[in-house]
Amino acid sequence: MRARLRLLRLDMLRLTRSTGVAIAVVLLLAIGVYAAWRGGRNIEAAASSTVAAETAYRDQLAYLLSTYPPTTEAGEVLYYLAFPAPQPSLPLAALARGRTEVETASLRIRLLALEGQLYEHETVNPRLAAAGDLDLAFLLIALLPLFIIALTYDLVSSEREGGTWSLVRLFARPRRLLALKLASRACLVGAVVAVPVAVAASLAGFPLDGRAGWAVALIALHTVFWFALCLGVASGRRSSTANAMILVGTWVALTLLAPAALSLANAILHPVPEALELTVHQRQGYHEAWDLTKAETMQGFFEDYPEWSDRTVPEDVFTWAWYYAMNHRGDRAAREASGAYRDVLRERERWARRWSLLVPPLAAQLALDRLAASDLSAQLAYQDAVRRHHERLKTYFYPHFFAVTPIDAVDWDRVPVFEPAVTEESATRAGFPAATALLLASVLVVAAGARLSGPRAD
Repeated sequence: MRARLRLLRLDMLRLTRSTGVAIAVVLLLAIGVYAAWRGGRNIEAAASSTVAAETAYRDQLAYLLSTYPPTTEAGEVLYYLAFPAPQPSLPLAALARGRTEVETASLRIRLLALEGQLYEHETVNPRLAAAGDLDLAFLLIALLPLFIIALTYDLVSSEREGGTWSLVRLFARPRRLLALKLASRACLVGAVVAVPVAVAASLAGFPLDGRAGWAVALIALHTVFWFALCLGVASGRRSSTANAMILVGTWVALTLLAPAALSLANAILHPVPEALELTVHQRQGYHEAWDLTKAETMQGFFEDYPEWSDRTVPEDVFTWAWYYAMNHRGDRAAREASGAYRDVLRERERWARRWSLLVPPLAAQLALDRLAASDLSAQLAYQDAVRRHHERLKTYFYPHFFAVTPIDAVDWDRVPVFEPAVTEESATRAGFPAATALLLASVLVVAAGARLSGPRAD
């Protein structure tokens, strides 16, 4: 036992004394700590935006109530008033930002037509969105495997090419020596992973719950997968150069080419219309109402809200009840296109989850996004929560529109408050499929590598 520990310590010293390894470790730690710090700042910014949205709403309401006379109809003030609808971020979003890089989770909505408001904030430069953001998931999924490859591609071939392999076989069991060399490299990689993850957990306040546990398990299994892959390739009788080329080519295929191919196939199989199309339908439905009689505009409104069907609006007088019903007509015109749009997005996500299990790094990335509630399903759930909130607001204020209520008669303290979307999917369901795929892939690549790489090292 002491001899094994001594060999492990010696190999660790040899690794850390390498200039290239030292530079790589420092660089990865610097990138990791920066990504962790930035992730923590993003969580703080999300919390601050929630407070800022509520403060802006209170300030705007106070300004409007102090500016307009008390007898002003409530509908006129509500035309300008924007209600906050912020979605709090989970602490794990500091680990994997997912779609929060390009989509806002802190909307401010008005009582006007909603569909256009949901998508008008998608103004991120497409090139910047395609480049992505530097988060810990990118470091752990994309960059860390290159470090593992650099440490393990010549586990056996370096000894053989240096002429020391025959001597090593005389004094030590090759498999035991290989295991010790792998252990020393695993310790080094584990330290590189643990430091930024610990920093992120400290800054973002990761709770010790199932989601954090599955995230740690996925990171560990993804690291094990790459060690298994490297072991399967490096244990053969190829040269160090051949091992490096095979492993780097595999990294390119699994990390870049396969996800791109799956994304392209997904886009071809499930074409998604632009969100702008929904806005066009909504605006057409709204603007066409100007050329219709008020009775025709109210007909569609009464179909959706039959409790108001006994009310009438005058044809020759402007009323806020008619105006907001006209905005509802815009949402009604976009309803079918909006539902189809969301259905295709959900089908895309289901397809991506299913086929990503064939590409372990992609499966790990998508699973981390799901655990952090920063994936597409979380964004769609947030939009559904905004729609429900918009309906609650309309239900609260429609009686004031039909009763022509002045602003001083409205109980502003009882205005419905936004209820954030709840992540109903369990942590096990979110993490188990990817974890299983990583574990099976690790076993398969070791078995296949040992078989296809030629005779064993011993």
